[in-house]
Amino acid sequence: MSYLIQLFLILLLTKIGAHIAQALNQPSVIGELLVGVLAGPAVLHILAPTTFTHYLSNLGVIVLMFIAGLEGDFPLLMKYWRPALTIAILGVIFPTGAATLLAAWGFGYSWRTALFIGLVLSATSVSITVAVLQEMGQLNSRAGAMILGAAVADDIICVILLGLCISLTGGGHTTSFWAIVQLIAPKLLFFAVAFVLAKWAVPPFISFFTRLNASENDTAMALILCFGFAALAVSMGMSDVLGAYVAGLALSETPICDQLVGKIEPIGYGVFIPVFFVGIGLNISFHGLAHDWFFILALIIIAILGKQIGCGLGARFFGLPWQEASVVGAGMVSRGEMALVVANVALQAHVVNTNHYTALILVTVITTLIAPLLLKALIEHQQHQFNEVN
Repeated sequence: MSYLIQLFLILLLTKIGAHIAQALNQPSVIGELLVGVLAGPAVLHILAPTTFTHYLSNLGVIVLMFIAGLEGDFPLLMKYWRPALTIAILGVIFPTGAATLLAAWGFGYSWRTALFIGLVLSATSVSITVAVLQEMGQLNSRAGAMILGAAVADDIICVILLGLCISLTGGGHTTSFWAIVQLIAPKLLFFAVAFVLAKWAVPPFISFFTRLNASENDTAMALILCFGFAALAVSMGMSDVLGAYVAGLALSETPICDQLVGKIEPIGYGVFIPVFFVGIGLNISFHGLAHDWFFILALIIIAILGKQIGCGLGARFFGLPWQEASVVGAGMVSRGEMALVVANVALQAHVVNTNHYTALILVTVITTLIAPLLLKALIEHQQHQFNEVN
């Protein structure tokens, strides 16, 4: 029965935490993240990461990104694909390059270890950003569209760089042109397959389900597409959240989109998504912090400024004013599942030791906690400046 107690505590504490955060004029996601930190192994030991919370958390982020796709504006995303790609590239170069140089020259690590440490900081997790953008009504703003588009490109770039780093640094493997093609092709093919399915398979699938004599046909149909696209993405080397987001975008172009949002959101925010936010906090541990505190602090600064400056410059290059460009940079600061994947790969390959791994996990979680605070503050500042001008 322990899983029932876990779920009971998570749902109860996250709602209390969200209420307190709102009362303090902070994003509700901050309260939910801090519940995981305070109730987890780092402080009170009330909750702990388990297989149950792991899988429920994965479902939570998948549903969260599916909802973001449902509420997305596909034409707007296509309009800003070039700035989004530029933002993603600069947002990878700045933190990865700075962290690699810091680890190699500042702390004397081997270039192999330093490269993987830098790569951990390259990945953006847009799921936390999506929650803040939704809460503040900015999901379909110009900055919101650029953030979402850049996060998709960032995911692809990070997966490709991870494969190249493994090939270049691991066990005598060589990187030929054909090996690089084999690495990149499935990722690019996913978008082609997803486009074909969204355009020609999704409409008849919806039509089929609407004719079935069963309860909640449309809700079931939406979730089937969500998990189906997520599984397809994983099978082709991409992240499940990207597949869920694409599924949501496909349904956002249909007449039943608003109806689906009203049915999927209560399922997601009522059960799955709170577990995801708490799960991030449960991963934090202060073990080893005293020994590596300066290294961790330096990486946190690079993680924040690298994305803020790199992505902000990319947005500024395409004509956004500095205030809006800063919002884009803040929206790309959050790290998450991809950073954890890279850190785990590096640990399994013995490129980093357990102390490095703990430091990288702490950097990932702490930047994820800081990102929504920074994003909300910059959005509010931008809105205040806009109101003063008008």
